[in-house]
Amino acid sequence: MASGTPHVDTGILLLADISGYTSFLEQVAAAHPEMARPGAEVPPAYPVMSSLLDVVVERIAPAFHLAEIEGDAVFGYAPGDRLAGGASRLLEIVRSAYRAFRDRIEQAMVLQKHDCQACIILPSLELKFVIHHGPFVVHRIAGRERLLSPAVNVAHRLLKNSITRQTGHRAYLFVTDVAAEQLRLAAVAGVAHQEHYADAGLVSGIVIGLDTAKPGEDVAPAPIY
Repeated sequence: MASGTPHVDTGILLLADISGYTSFLEQVAAAHPEMARPGAEVPPAYPVMSSLLDVVVERIAPAFHLAEIEGDAVFGYAPGDRLAGGASRLLEIVRSAYRAFRDRIEQAMVLQKHDCQACIILPSLELKFVIHHGPFVVHRIAGRERLLSPAVNVAHRLLKNSITRQTGHRAYLFVTDVAAEQLRLAAVAGVAHQEHYADAGLVSGIVIGLDTAKPGEDVAPAPIY
């Protein structure tokens, strides 16, 4: 198959999204009006944000291929049956990425020693994960590999949800029922949750809170079946 030929695959889709990213950068811009001048010094917050995305990419590899960095989100995929029946492995990957994310924020607060109003609220940033499963087409657009399909669309829709409002969790893992079945993740691993979208319809899944453990304490393993 030629490198530029589109092909169909199926697998686990992962989105890791930083909550509070947009408002945080707006406050950075307000605290650093000099950014309006071309060539001005870049505020420390920008390298910190880049490093937060970097650490997520590092922790989801090699199980997940990086598909795209989408502003404040990391989009990855595990093709084929790479993670079939791999609930424990997925949970380990997600929790490792979340711990590394929180650790990187703590390190930044110590190392940057920057006390602008925006950087003070850096610890308020959180990380949420969406996991879905389905077929997708892999092809190249403008020289870059892209994934397109209804399953990909659904995964992205799920970033806009009511989970925090309904569960109180700002940091969480949402696994759709379709993905949970593929991963063999038991329903008792989390809390049942549903979202409804005009274009995607009803999407059901399991929510597992990531912000329930005390500092330095791991969340108990979730059951598998």
